[in-house]
Amino acid sequence: MKEEKILTLLGFASKAKKLVYGKENIRDYIKDYRLKNKVIIIATDAGERVKKDIKIRCEISKVPYIEISTKEKISHSTGMLNVSILGVSDENIAKSIVKLYFERGD
Repeated sequence: MKEEKILTLLGFASKAKKLVYGKENIRDYIKDYRLKNKVIIIATDAGERVKKDIKIRCEISKVPYIEISTKEKISHSTGMLNVSILGVSDENIAKSIVKLYFERGD
């Protein structure tokens, strides 16, 4: 249930063109001090080296990250192809995703 809601929010962010993807863009997004509410979405089936790199960068910059769903489901919900890592640049959507993911229950 929680996963479906997060995927729906990612779909909204995609329609609003508020998703960040691509290695360099993600790195810049993580370091961007102007955005107060950020979140990184990592597909569960993303490569281990990629996951480790992004998680370390997120921890250093204190950016929350969520490992959820598969590349296929994330790609389908965003209308993109083969996406394994995304950042959400819309602060309200990012805040909603973090709140939804870390709240208790389902």
